[in-house]
Amino acid sequence: MSRLDGVEVFVEVVESGSFSKAAKRMNLSKSAVSKQVKRLEDRLSVQLLNRTTRRIHLTEVGREFYERCVSILSEAERAELAIGRFQDVPRGTLRINAPVSFGTTYLAPAIAEFLETYPDLVVDLTLNDHLVDIVKEGFDVVIRISQLSDSSMIARRLASSQAFTCATPEYLDKHGRPHHPNDLRSHRCGA
Repeated sequence: MSRLDGVEVFVEVVESGSFSKAAKRMNLSKSAVSKQVKRLEDRLSVQLLNRTTRRIHLTEVGREFYERCVSILSEAERAELAIGRFQDVPRGTLRINAPVSFGTTYLAPAIAEFLETYPDLVVDLTLNDHLVDIVKEGFDVVIRISQLSDSSMIARRLASSQAFTCATPEYLDKHGRPHHPNDLRSHRCGA
């Protein structure tokens, strides 16, 4: 049970002046409104409202609770509005990590165009060729030219790539031509 269960209903009852009007405004039955306020009072072990057949009145503790609840609900509404602006247009900082060759060839031009579309966004691009701890280092997006090792991460294939091993004719004349990938262990290779 949430600590806010019944709070909105209680505030609506106070502001509308009756259980019936609150029920109508909230599209609930009068009994549902009454039960929520009663459960709230039971949970708090206090009486918030004095009820008569025609009117409701706040108790002293009810008035104090009401004022604080209005403040809390108002702050919750402001919080929702504040995050709502992030849903409309991307803003903030997007941290990206990618291999050097991929980042300089493909990402840098794409990011420039992306930032023209989303000027409220800041891109923090880190290019390196070693594996990073995505969570620990706080990256939002990591691009890798490999298989995903951590299954808790969400991966999307961006493209296929092929790897080639190349050598100059001079190197092959001097060191011999490998016939099997295992032969590369005895050769001077750079990746």
